Amino acid sequence: MNDYVEYANYVAAEMKRSGYAKQCVARGDVDEQLVTAYEADLNAASDERPLQRFFEDHPGILAQELGANCRWVLPQVSLGGRYVPDFLVARLDSGGVRWTLVELESPTAQLFTKDGQPRKELRKGLSQIQDWRTWLIANRDVARRSRNEQGLGLIGIDHMANGLVIIGRRHHRSVADQERLNSLMHRERIQIRSYDWLLEEARDRIRFRGDLAEARAVICEDCDLQGRTLR
Repeated sequence: MNDYVEYANYVAAEMKRSGYAKQCVARGDVDEQLVTAYEADLNAASDERPLQRFFEDHPGILAQELGANCRWVLPQVSLGGRYVPDFLVARLDSGGVRWTLVELESPTAQLFTKDGQPRKELRKGLSQIQDWRTWLIANRDVARRSRNEQGLGLIGIDHMANGLVIIGRRHHRSVADQERLNSLMHRERIQIRSYDWLLEEARDRIRFRGDLAEARAVICEDCDLQGRTLR
């Protein structure tokens, strides 16, 4: 067993012990029916609350990025009773466990005022993630510690975690808006994406899963990380 396999097995076992369910891209965390249902709910949503519920019921939609690596999508984990992120998303690869702090804002939100200033919903989303990062600076050991030891069981998390604000729809954004977003994302080290982006990500993973199956590729430790092939 190589070092990565050993580490992957350790992370999977610890996450399971903490009650965190894993999403498996190669086993079909999303399919066309689920993507269609998400798109219908998105088109009907007037704020983020129904989408929060949809993602809690179908966390695979939030498991971003291609690659047959293990992922965990954790809804509303309390950070010391002070903050409750909408989601924490973990992705395991050869670099370790990579965390993303996710804040949902309204799909109907406009991002900027006429004079180019971030609107209230966007400011709130960015501020929330920075607050969570500040909490993690002071409480990293508690966040990482096993739940059996009165911690949160968030292996490897710290204040350098990626940030992601999901807000608005793509058709709400102008070229000027995108330029402003690029500047904000660089400065805040937070991705700002539309809900339509999640549609694209999910559809890409469906295609990726088909490629894996065709190649009978190795996936993660539950799906035979140690060398066997897809069933």
